[in-house]
Amino acid sequence: MRAFQILRTKNNQNFKVADFEIFTMVLSALEWRKYNGEIFLYTDSIGLQIVQDAGISEIWDGVYTSLNVLDNLGIDENIFWAGAKIFALGYNPLPCVMIDLDFIVWQPLNFDRFKNELAVIHRESTDLPCYPRADFFNFDDNFTLPENLNWQLEPCNAAFVYYGNEKFVKAYRDFAFEFMQKSAPLETQNGWDLLPYMVFIEQRWFAMCAELCGVKIHSLSNMQELLDGGQNFYTHIWGYKQYLRDNPTESEKFCRDCAGRINYDFPHFAEKFSKLEQWQKYFD
Repeated sequence: MRAFQILRTKNNQNFKVADFEIFTMVLSALEWRKYNGEIFLYTDSIGLQIVQDAGISEIWDGVYTSLNVLDNLGIDENIFWAGAKIFALGYNPLPCVMIDLDFIVWQPLNFDRFKNELAVIHRESTDLPCYPRADFFNFDDNFTLPENLNWQLEPCNAAFVYYGNEKFVKAYRDFAFEFMQKSAPLETQNGWDLLPYMVFIEQRWFAMCAELCGVKIHSLSNMQELLDGGQNFYTHIWGYKQYLRDNPTESEKFCRDCAGRINYDFPHFAEKFSKLEQWQKYFD
């Protein structure tokens, strides 16, 4: 199954990627290739330089700087930081899978059962504060949200998404780009108050659009399994990243653990990777 990932730096020369993020990227891409098929990275010019300097560009089947185009699309990426995932979807033939860089799949997945439908890791509760009512959002150019949206639907976590339906993808992307380009948050909205804009278009609109298109969404897991360790086919470190940033000792231990897994699962890559000066200490 073809998969793609996103590294968007907005061509910021000061963009930094932590060591633990590099190791997670390596495992994410290589484990996917081992069990499930080809995987590609969509990035921009600075992102390409980052993966080349890190010595990891070969972990993907191809690396493209297609995201440079986003510089000129009139989208505020401080608000829509994950908009690049929706943009890059247009470069990938269906069916395909989008995988976040901090998401690792540890075993083969059976995609035959999804056919021309959709699949996500799990659904989320609309009770979360990041999912407000329709009147929270503000737009310019007389743009308004459609009245036929079902606000009772559970949003979809978008860290891992299987796309199998052309009708859905076209409707999802077309509305998403109009939403992102026409959004005009109030001056009083800042920081976490802006979070609902991104999660609406990526996760809540996903569920709404699927219903409007008559396309079924499969869930690979659920929140309870995620919280109690009831599954072992994937690892998503999203909620753990800030802890690693704040705790250098734990971050180094995490990198060493990843190095051990890379060495065990991918000895040929590890032989080259471990000789690079910036990574040697984790393989010692």
